[in-house]
Amino acid sequence: MMQDLEALNLITLLTEADFDLFKTAVRTLLTKTFIIRGINKEEELYHFVIRNSSLFDAWFSCMDASLVRDEGLGVICFRGGGDTRLRLGKEETCALLTARLLYEEKRAELSLTAFPVITVFDFVQRYNVLTGDEIRKTRLVEVLRRLQTHKLIETDSRDPSDAEGMIILYPSLAMSVDRDSIDELVQSLSLKDREEDPAETENPPEGDPA
Repeated sequence: MMQDLEALNLITLLTEADFDLFKTAVRTLLTKTFIIRGINKEEELYHFVIRNSSLFDAWFSCMDASLVRDEGLGVICFRGGGDTRLRLGKEETCALLTARLLYEEKRAELSLTAFPVITVFDFVQRYNVLTGDEIRKTRLVEVLRRLQTHKLIETDSRDPSDAEGMIILYPSLAMSVDRDSIDELVQSLSLKDREEDPAETENPPEGDPA
């Protein structure tokens, strides 16, 4: 363990400008979870963390945390303990899964440096199909804002419920929910539905398929 921490000595070799980048990168990862290549404000931070990965790994290991880097996606992610994990309600989980599925579909259509873009209408349509229910406008605004707060998406409108508004899908979605986790989330949502309405599966109405 102490041998791994030897990389902390690298901090003494940083220039004043690099030390400022180091502090900014640490704050960004702790407060926003992700640093994403291709976002103008974060391009320099992303490459700085990649170049100094051993220093950052040692620094975060001191707090029993780690960094996950995917240079294919262009995402660096902070991973803390269980008490730092994001807790989502059912509607937020459905929104995350909806955004993740749309990201997977759209990313193949774009260049390696572009972020997929959809309309709010596209999002709502897919959400409603996935859940079998219509999301209320107030909840739509809330869940989109929460996903944006955690740097999973970005909306381009002051009113996130505007059907013609655009939603940028960030590659952090793919790191947050990998392909194996998609099936787990769908199964989890099904189980929650059955728990909330056990009569639907235990005692189906006469004449309906069981």
